[in-house]
Amino acid sequence: MAKYKLLQSGVRYEARGMSIPEDPRNADWAEYLEWLAEGNVPDPIAAPVPPSDEDQLQGSDQQMIRAVDWLLQHLVQKGVIQVADIPGALKQLYQERKALRGA
Repeated sequence: MAKYKLLQSGVRYEARGMSIPEDPRNADWAEYLEWLAEGNVPDPIAAPVPPSDEDQLQGSDQQMIRAVDWLLQHLVQKGVIQVADIPGALKQLYQERKALRGA
C-alpha cells in the first residue's frame, strides 16, 4: 500500500486519512508532488463496483412500483376506475402505498 491514493480530484494521504486537493498553494499537495518526484507511485483510484443483477432488478422493481402507484392513484382520483376494479395483489399494493402516503 502506497502512502497516497489517487482520488477523482486530488489524493488521499492514507496515514492521516485525509484528502488533499490538487492546489499548488496547499503545503500537503506540494509534499505529495515531492514524494512523486522521488519516484514513488500512488495507489490507483478504486474501480467502481458495478451494481449486481439483483441490485439492478431491485431498482427496476422500485421504479415499477412507483409508476404503477402513480398510475393507479391518478386513475382512481379521476374516477376512471374504482378501487374495487383493481385486481387482488395490485389492489393490496395500491392500498399499502395509499396508507404510506397518508391519503
